Amino acid sequence: MLIHAAACGIAAVEGVAENLPFAAGSFDYALVVTTICFVDSAGKMLAEAHRVLKPGGRLVIGFIDRESALGQDYLAHQAESVFYREATFYSADEVDRLLLETGFSIDGWGQTLFRPLAEIREIEALRAGRGQGAFVVVAASPI
Repeated sequence: MLIHAAACGIAAVEGVAENLPFAAGSFDYALVVTTICFVDSAGKMLAEAHRVLKPGGRLVIGFIDRESALGQDYLAHQAESVFYREATFYSADEVDRLLLETGFSIDGWGQTLFRPLAEIREIEALRAGRGQGAFVVVAASPI
């Protein structure tokens, strides 16, 4: 991917989420989509996101809620999946707690994917909150 990005004129940096190769206060925003379940330490990743965000910056995380029907299905078939075999799925409550523990305040939650994937024929609108949709998004700011 780094070679492809460079060929497209995109500056890319190789790094690990728990030890980002950037100075403190480098970014206005950080985006973590379907990644939190694949890092070795979600707490360290969030601490690093906190470190590299500027004051007033914002972190947005999108993930499959382990407590949702889809999350439970992923868990039930995890051993069979090459993709999810090594994943650690989190509930929205756990992500909320991790964010607070790493010095973030929660700005808001959104959710989508309210029906089984096989039944979805069009994009579902994002709804506020959490606890009903399988895909959850949280926005947080460093304190």
